[in-house]
Amino acid sequence: MLEEKRGPELPSFPLSLIHPLGPLFRHLPLALRRHLLYLRTTSRWGNFRNPRLWSEKMQWRILNDRRAILSWTADKLAHKEYVRRKLQEAGMADALKFPEVYWVGTDIRELQKISHLLPSRWALKPNHSSGRFKLIDTATQAINWDELIALGDLWVQRDEEEWMFGHWAYGEARHALIVEERVGEGVEPNAEVKCWVYNGTLESFTLRNTLTTRKAVFDRSYARMDYSDDRELPRDVPTNFETIPINIRDRMRAAAEMLVAQFDHARVDLFIEKDQPWFNELSTYMRSGLGRITEADERRRGELWVLPDLNAPDPNADEWRDLLGPLPKGSLQRAP
Repeated sequence: MLEEKRGPELPSFPLSLIHPLGPLFRHLPLALRRHLLYLRTTSRWGNFRNPRLWSEKMQWRILNDRRAILSWTADKLAHKEYVRRKLQEAGMADALKFPEVYWVGTDIRELQKISHLLPSRWALKPNHSSGRFKLIDTATQAINWDELIALGDLWVQRDEEEWMFGHWAYGEARHALIVEERVGEGVEPNAEVKCWVYNGTLESFTLRNTLTTRKAVFDRSYARMDYSDDRELPRDVPTNFETIPINIRDRMRAAAEMLVAQFDHARVDLFIEKDQPWFNELSTYMRSGLGRITEADERRRGELWVLPDLNAPDPNADEWRDLLGPLPKGSLQRAP
């Protein structure tokens, strides 16, 4: 169970001189950085010019893809706006629920002024980063505002997504903090489901039990797939995904495919609470292409991912960029 993730811990001297999170690595050319990170993770030199494996294609995206369709995909508030809009246009407004956004800003001191309006349970996260959050429950523990202010001041800055990984869309995202509703009554929702979509077709669902790091993978027809990893849930242990009614699973699959139909490859991340799917976020730099993955999955996913023509005109380019307009206000900031 995690109630807080502040981001990676920066290495100290002398390790910092050679570590990717140290002060020197960021000054290397991006292509060299990506090759060194790839070599460090996979113990092989990747082919990023003519990639075939899934992880190689992710490096190709990081190095080359600067299309408008990716420009907003690291901005959590833009995700919500886009998904709401697309679901409404498709007549699927009830397919997913959304955590309510209570507050948006860049200074926790402003949040503190309206803290009396907040519910007892809420979550703080940066709009423009990954793997950072803090869960608050004032019914069990009082808020240390000095600590929260310091955390917010840190989180609005640039982080490793930009200066180390070279994830272009994170640099385009609006630097801000979000306070939003916590889904479920426990520390975390019952489960998290990640919908992997390639060129408009959902290939698989990855279910993660939020109380552990154990996972299970299902194909688009909901049959269990081999995960071939020590994190795989035992086959004889029923999962939350298998207990979700078929019509709800169908709704999740249809929504995921519709939402990212215009992407060559993207992932739609959902929370599941009492058979109700909640939208979490979209992902286009999944673990930077450096996560643990088997050779069989590397080849299979690589074949599914058809890379885009970067020179093809995009009639929706202005629409994508408009998603990064002025920051919206949270519901409590709009209250009279």
